[in-house]
Amino acid sequence: MFMFLLRMVLLACGLLVLAPPPADAALKIEGTRLIYFGQDKAAGISVVNQASREVVVQTWITGEDESADRTVPFAATEPLVQLGAGEHHKLRILYAGEGLPSDRESLFWLNIMEIPLKPEDPNSVQFAIRQRLKLFYRPPALQGGSAEAVQQLVWSSDGRTVTVNNPSAFHVSLVNLRTDSQTLSDYLLLKPHERKTLTALDAVPKGATLHFTEITDIGLQARHSTALN
Repeated sequence: MFMFLLRMVLLACGLLVLAPPPADAALKIEGTRLIYFGQDKAAGISVVNQASREVVVQTWITGEDESADRTVPFAATEPLVQLGAGEHHKLRILYAGEGLPSDRESLFWLNIMEIPLKPEDPNSVQFAIRQRLKLFYRPPALQGGSAEAVQQLVWSSDGRTVTVNNPSAFHVSLVNLRTDSQTLSDYLLLKPHERKTLTALDAVPKGATLHFTEITDIGLQARHSTALN
C-alpha cells in the first residue's frame, strides 16, 4: 500500500499544478500553528478530508529557510496517508531528541499537501495543494509562552521609526500594528532576542499609542495597546 501511495504522489507531483490553498481546499487543518513541547514524545495536529473523494496527504518538515540545505531533526510518523471522504486523522511529528538550542525556541515549517486520487470530472484540472504551518520547538527548560513574551516587548519611537526589542526566548507573532493615525506593519514576527525597526510614513511622536494584535500559542488573536517611549 505504501509503495502504491508513493507512486501516486510522484505521479501527481509531475502532473498536478501547485497552487495556494483556495477557500474550498478539501483538507481542513484544525489549527494554524503547532508547538512541539520538548518534554513530550510527539506533537500532533488533526486534519479532516472535507471532500467527497479520497485524497493522499503528504507531510514533511522543512527549516525556517526552505532554500537552505539543512537537515531538520523532525519526521512525520506517516509521511503519506490516504484519507477517505469525511475521514479524520491526526498527523504526528517526532523529534530526534538533539541538535536544537535548549535556551530558546526554534522555528520550522510543517508542510501538509493534499493530492486527489481520482478526478471528479475527467476533463477538469486537478490541484495538489500545499498548506504550511509554523512549527515551534519549545525546549523543556523554558517556562511561559507567547502571552508572557508579548508583555516583555520594549517599544520606542524616534522620528519616523518605531523599534521593538524581544528580550524573551520565545517567538512573538504580531499583526495589524498601527498608531491612531497610520499603519506600521500588517505582520511582524520577532524571533527570540531579536530587535526590529519599522519605518513609518509620518513622524511618530513619543508617547503615541501603538495598537497591535498578538497571535497566541493556540492561534487565537489578542489585542494590545502600549505607549511608545
